[in-house]
Amino acid sequence: MRRHSFGHRFDHSFGHSFPDRSRHAFEPGKLVAGLVIMGVAAAYGMDAAGEWNVRPEIALPALLGGLCAAALTSALTYALRRRSRRAAPED
Repeated sequence: MRRHSFGHRFDHSFGHSFPDRSRHAFEPGKLVAGLVIMGVAAAYGMDAAGEWNVRPEIALPALLGGLCAAALTSALTYALRRRSRRAAPED
């Protein structure tokens, strides 16, 4: 069972407090999705500034492909975490 804390887990045996490192799991799918969206937004921003000529028939499929890559990354991450959870001995 996961214990909810506000940034600290307390060890009462010695009275020291240690930061709770398991508070947020790293999610690479969200990282990939954010980078893809930021890249497309930067391309459209450069287009608005007159630096690039971004055609929608190129940018929109690139966005959709990047979001599909993010979904695949999330699915693989989920599968690997589920597999490692099954392999870990239960306490």
